[in-house]
Amino acid sequence: MTNQEMRSIVQQYDINYFKIGYKTGVHYGIIEDFFNGKTDDLPAKDREKITKMLEAEVKKNSK
Repeated sequence: MTNQEMRSIVQQYDINYFKIGYKTGVHYGIIEDFFNGKTDDLPAKDREKITKMLEAEVKKNSK
C-alpha cells in the first residue's frame, strides 16, 4: 500500500490517529507526522501494522 493510499483511507473513513495508535501500538507522534505529510518515512514494522489495520477498517466498512 502506498503512502497516498494509506492517507486516503484515513481521510475517507475518518479514522482517528489515536485509534490507529491504539490498535497498532505505533507511537502517536509517528502516526501524526506521517498522516499530516511531515514525513514519508515509516519503519517497515510500523508500516506493516498500520497497513493491516487500515485493510481491516476498509473491509469492515465495505460490508
